[in-house]
Amino acid sequence: MEAVVLLRFRASNFASIRDEQEVSLVALDDHADLATAAVPLSKERVLPVAGIFGPNASGKSNLIKAMTFGRTAIVESHQRWLPEDPIPRWPFRLDRESTSAPSEFVFEFVHDRVRYEYGFSLNDSMILEEWLFAWRRGRRAVMFDRSGMDIDFGSSLTGPKAAIAELVRENSLFLSAAAANNHPLLRSVAAWFGRWQRISPGPYTYPVSTGPLGEQTVNLLRYADIGVIGGALVERPADEIERSLGWAGRGRQDESPGAAVPKETLRLELVHQAQTDSGGEPLPWVWESSGTQAWWRVSRLALSCLNEGQILTIDDLGGDLHPLLTAQLVGLFQDPRTNPRGAQLIFTGHDVNLLGRHVEYRLRRDQVWLTAKDAGGATKIYPLTEYGRVRDGVDDVEGRYLQGRYGAVPFFDRSLIEDLLKEPASDGA
Repeated sequence: MEAVVLLRFRASNFASIRDEQEVSLVALDDHADLATAAVPLSKERVLPVAGIFGPNASGKSNLIKAMTFGRTAIVESHQRWLPEDPIPRWPFRLDRESTSAPSEFVFEFVHDRVRYEYGFSLNDSMILEEWLFAWRRGRRAVMFDRSGMDIDFGSSLTGPKAAIAELVRENSLFLSAAAANNHPLLRSVAAWFGRWQRISPGPYTYPVSTGPLGEQTVNLLRYADIGVIGGALVERPADEIERSLGWAGRGRQDESPGAAVPKETLRLELVHQAQTDSGGEPLPWVWESSGTQAWWRVSRLALSCLNEGQILTIDDLGGDLHPLLTAQLVGLFQDPRTNPRGAQLIFTGHDVNLLGRHVEYRLRRDQVWLTAKDAGGATKIYPLTEYGRVRDGVDDVEGRYLQGRYGAVPFFDRSLIEDLLKEPASDGA
């Protein structure tokens, strides 16, 4: 199966991203020890990992959300966006102009050994522009180019394109309609976007499984050194699960999101090393630590992407994991031995250990992106390579980042804390 390889992504007027911002996974340096992939008809190579760092509320998550919105529009706009409904976009809202201005999303990627650029712009009611370009034999070929409801087709795009164009609505993408109507080439291109995996912050729900864990999954659980040695399907009475959640005798009115009692009682549980006759004991999911739940969730999707050569995006990587374990997860994608199919990991986070010289799988300078907000509240995304003097493995990137040498760190107004420590004014003062 061909790898799902992203070269660049750019977006504008989405959430806190007002002006066009771009993230690139094209390598700027030679990395013989990394699982880089070749770009067809080019000397460029693609990086397996990109990390995005910055202070809270600087727009890191919005970059991941912009990617997700673009992909969702391709997969769902023709079949799930209703003709009479507005387009569910999130324009920048901190100035008067942006709320009515178009939003734009552009993906450059490799699929089936061909390099493509696909993009579209839209407002609240309609698709304004949409295009797909392909690079064949070293030259750019127009597959289609849309302006409003007018679509121009290139000579290299065959198939029932005109008939599909008649089915496109103002608020749906032509690529989405072509995929839904089984256009041979465009269905394949649209499927590229459907092969991403995403992990967002949130509650860790009960694991669902219909059978025993595979050997690779068990090995990843054991590798994390969290005391887990396997998995088992365990049948527990519903009232026992309620007691473990603290619901017994008081109903479920304060049920936490994602922790609902499952309808079926046969559930997958992780088996921990124990001093029992069998040497192991399964524990209810709600008894597991947040770190164990996080590793279960992340490692299984990472394994799937590594096996299939897919893209995995993670918002807030490392929030519940030890820094060394986070580095090992990154290492699964960095190492050519564990990532022979060209899978990619794009993540946001605050684990600056990944920038240091003392972790086994550190990020290189062209894998690091930084976010900050300007005075108007708009996100700026920029690469660490803007600081040309950064030397991989030599300079203390982690320390310099924490000192604010590269920006993208929070500013603390100490006077606000000092006001909290003042004596409260007495009555009548």
